[in-house]
Amino acid sequence: MKIAITGAQGLLGEELIRTLGAQHTLFPLPPHQELDLADFSATRNWLLAAKPDAIIHTAAQRDPDTCERDPNLAWNNNTLVTFNVVNAARELDAIFVHASSDSVFPDDRAEPYHEFDEPGNPVSVYGRSKLMSEKMVRQYLPKHFNLRLPLLIGRTGGITRNNLQKVRQASLSCQKTTAAGDAISTVCSVRDVARSVAIMLQTPFYGTYHFANQGEISRAGILKAFLQAIGLDPDWVAVSTIEEMKKPAKRCQHVCLTSRLLQPVFGITLPRLADALAEIVSDMRVDGTI
Repeated sequence: MKIAITGAQGLLGEELIRTLGAQHTLFPLPPHQELDLADFSATRNWLLAAKPDAIIHTAAQRDPDTCERDPNLAWNNNTLVTFNVVNAARELDAIFVHASSDSVFPDDRAEPYHEFDEPGNPVSVYGRSKLMSEKMVRQYLPKHFNLRLPLLIGRTGGITRNNLQKVRQASLSCQKTTAAGDAISTVCSVRDVARSVAIMLQTPFYGTYHFANQGEISRAGILKAFLQAIGLDPDWVAVSTIEEMKKPAKRCQHVCLTSRLLQPVFGITLPRLADALAEIVSDMRVDGTI
């Protein structure tokens, strides 16, 4: 299969290239400096020339605070870009894989959100831009996989896009990283997402699917767990609260995902978070990045 991937330099995009590259012919779209996906004609021309059988769309502005400070940037990079890529996919009759977010859900609740929960009323500009992107995908493309993703972790993305690498670098420089201890969510390894996509692309079972490794954890907790796993002092992470951090974008205290569909439809059971983190640390050691 010929697969085009947007956001190929990012945490998820790079992992998709690693995981899918052995079985498929991949067309990573160029970085923003070379191809502006907000340019309808340029995006269309590039994709129609490549003629992929599938398009995996991971490119986005994922920082909620950047989106809150600059809503135009959020709507441009998250929604307009998706519109452009979706329209090219429609012309090509290509399978479309869309990386969405748990931020499409409205607010805190005790139990995790599953695929049959209706999204709506997101609390941030980022969430609203991703929800509109989802709606376009569902409206225009029958052959789509809409992936709702929580906080992502992995070996890829480099120091600029990988929060695990950032906290390690800060700790080695004797600098503390502040993170919220009261922002509880699910987490998913990008390698588990990529392996799942490889299975899903072999099927016609299109629709919306949730991804999360088993277990819930705070933003501070996942950084501490990583530092401990690589032999560094977890106290280099300073635990704060959402209120104390005074971020521009509103945060929820408890938004988690679970899937009612991955196992019965595809036979996919995602591992426990502790096991996923152990695999990431092992992969980083093999790659020589820790």
